[in-house]
Amino acid sequence: MKVNAKKVLMLTKISKSYQNNLVINNFSLDFNYGDSVGIIGKNGSGKSTILKISCGLLKPDSGNVLLMGKSFDSTEDGLLIKSRMGVVLHEDMLYPQLTVFENLNFYSKILGIKNVNTKIEELSTLLNLSDYLKISVSKLSNGNKKRVSFAKSLLNDPDILFADEPESNLDDNGKEIVSKIFNDRRKRGLTNFFSTHSEIFLEKCSNQLINLKDFENA
Repeated sequence: MKVNAKKVLMLTKISKSYQNNLVINNFSLDFNYGDSVGIIGKNGSGKSTILKISCGLLKPDSGNVLLMGKSFDSTEDGLLIKSRMGVVLHEDMLYPQLTVFENLNFYSKILGIKNVNTKIEELSTLLNLSDYLKISVSKLSNGNKKRVSFAKSLLNDPDILFADEPESNLDDNGKEIVSKIFNDRRKRGLTNFFSTHSEIFLEKCSNQLINLKDFENA
C-alpha cells in the first residue's frame, strides 16, 4: 500500500492498564518502511500488549496509533490496514477442525488473494508444509502450527508483519526459515515488528532494537 507516510508505524503516548495494573505508560515509538524492529523486555513488561495495540487487536486507554498513515478509529481505514498487514501471535488463529490447505484457502478468500492454489503451494514449499496440507491443524505439532500461522500471515505479502516471539516452538530448521523470511522481506522494503527472548534471532533479523527496560521510568 505504501501511502503518503514515511513512517509505517507511529505510536504516540500510548498507555494501557489491565484492571489496576499499568502495563504501558506514555509509550511512543515510530519506524520506517523497510525496518525490522525487535522488541525485548522481561515477562510482563508489555511486549505482547504493544504488538496487539500496534496491529489493532487491542485498544489503548489513551494515545494514538497510526499504521501506514491511517487510523484504526476509521472503519474504512481499519479494513484497509488489515488487508495489508500480517499477524503471528501465540494464539494461532487457525481452525483446528480444518486441514492446513482448507485454512489457507479460507483466509486467502477473505483477503481476496488471486491464484490461491499457486500462493498456497509457494508458501507451503517455503515453510516445509507440503506434506501436511491435507492434515487437520488439530493433529499438527506446535511447531508445524506455527509454520501454518506464518503461511497464513504471508498470504497477502503484507507491508508490515507483526510477530510475537516468532522463533518460539520452532526447531532450528524452522528458525532458519523464518529468519530468511524476515530478512528477505526487509530487502524488499517491507517491515517486520516482533518481540523475542532470543538474542540470536534478534541479531539475525533486526536493524532496530527497542528494550522496554529503557522505558520503565519514562
